[in-house]
Amino acid sequence: MALLLLSAVIVQFASAQETKKNSLYLEIGGNGVLYSVNYDRIIPISTQFKLAPRIGFDYVPRNIKNAPTYGNWSFPIEANVLYAQSRESKNFLEGGLGLSLFNIVANYKYNNDKTEIIDTEVKTAKITTFRLGFRHQKPTGGFMYRAGLLVRLSQDEFSKQRVGDDLFFVIWPGASLGYTF
Repeated sequence: MALLLLSAVIVQFASAQETKKNSLYLEIGGNGVLYSVNYDRIIPISTQFKLAPRIGFDYVPRNIKNAPTYGNWSFPIEANVLYAQSRESKNFLEGGLGLSLFNIVANYKYNNDKTEIIDTEVKTAKITTFRLGFRHQKPTGGFMYRAGLLVRLSQDEFSKQRVGDDLFFVIWPGASLGYTF
């Protein structure tokens, strides 16, 4: 009985000390341009390096004013590598590559009284980025934040023709607040 109780205490202690690997956060700027809601999961590579793949989503309602070009949604996808000085560290250097998928209106028309937009063709724009930033995330979970700069590596021809380079700047910031569990 004592051995069983001791085993249960050891298992409970070990699971309580496990590093929290899941994060859910809101990013302002960054890969979604305006904002995005994101999820990532840390995959340990070594004591100092971790991989953090991420997926996000944003939705921005359109109106008559921005109807000719901009769509409603984007999906930022990113693979980041985190570097820390030790396994217990809560501060990371973060770098990675991302792909943002945006819907952009290729063709549209108005209803009869010009109060509603009817999309006739929507295409997906693709933007690739490089991120370099800082991330604060405790191994025990809880509040996390991150900040970084993104550099546009490439932009597809369709989005260049439709919105030009003004929406997808060469360099732009991103800042995140969230929770690790």
